[in-house]
Amino acid sequence: MSLSSLDTPVLRNRLVHFDTFEAYFTKRIFPNFITFSYIGLFLAALYLFFDYHTYVDTMYIRGVIISRFIAIFFAIMVVVASQSKIFEPYRIEAITFFGTMGYTAITYSYIAYDNVIYFVGFNWIFYLVATIMLTPLISKKLYVFMESFQIMAVLVLMYIYYKPFDMLFTYTVFSIPLAFYVYAVVSLNRKNGLEAYENAYNMHILSSIDGLSHLLNRRSWYEISKKLFSQQNNITFIMLDIDYFKKINDTYGHDAGDMVIQTVSRILLEQTRQQDLIGRLGGEEFGIMLPHATLSETHIIAERIRMTIEKTQIHYNEETLNITVSLGVSEKSPTMKDLSMLVTYGDQLLYQAKEKGRNRVVVIAG
Repeated sequence: MSLSSLDTPVLRNRLVHFDTFEAYFTKRIFPNFITFSYIGLFLAALYLFFDYHTYVDTMYIRGVIISRFIAIFFAIMVVVASQSKIFEPYRIEAITFFGTMGYTAITYSYIAYDNVIYFVGFNWIFYLVATIMLTPLISKKLYVFMESFQIMAVLVLMYIYYKPFDMLFTYTVFSIPLAFYVYAVVSLNRKNGLEAYENAYNMHILSSIDGLSHLLNRRSWYEISKKLFSQQNNITFIMLDIDYFKKINDTYGHDAGDMVIQTVSRILLEQTRQQDLIGRLGGEEFGIMLPHATLSETHIIAERIRMTIEKTQIHYNEETLNITVSLGVSEKSPTMKDLSMLVTYGDQLLYQAKEKGRNRVVVIAG
């Protein structure tokens, strides 16, 4: 194995997790939207009494009440979809579907049963406010689909029920510009949301990652490792130190030392498991937390790391550098009260590896 470029990118640490775009904005948007959804449910129920008193002495009463109950059902489903884990993978689509169906039921009752047409506009504006609240989670494609469906549904219903031309014209003049306006808002919020998410992600990476090794920095590694230590009993730890690192810096310069750090970091990522937590704890010192690993399994991983690094040649300028590492492997025991005890024991085993001649793994002190 040969690595010759200082600029070769080191893989990002796989355990630096950041919310997905949807999860990031769900946490920020849905507390307010849930409140709004309850308001929508309240209004849907309140209008049941309004509709009853409006149509009680007409032949339309049965159809109106049925339409209103359908709308209330979909308003309930919007509330449920906003909170239930069942809808989590497709929450926005579910809310959009239920909201659209509820709006359609109300629109049908207003058009079919000779209600005042401005109620159609009132309900649509309420729906558009909900749409704006959900941006930037609503995509432009989803918005175009649902608004096209709504506008066409209203126009078709007006035509079927022989509404006068001036009513169709008024609705068209009113709805299309408003739909385009909300589309512009959705597009802008989507764009701004993507930029805000990217900035937040980059800030998270900058605060969590060591700039040279692209592994977790000391603070982040300890923060996550403490949680792992408190949550799991079957956990092991590797403390690793690059042998004679100061001599490398003194002999070849700090650029060569940086290249060594990057090379070791890359090998650590390649030779450990997906769930293992790797951090740069000091200048040439690294820590690896291994959840759900036995001592023997961790010993095998540590030996694999040691052998891979020993076989790796690093070409710097016209020099070929051969490096080795020493490793100490410790295991969480019932007597260990906190993470520091596990790390301290691993550090003691690392010291023994140094004392025994370096380029070795020590698992049991003695």
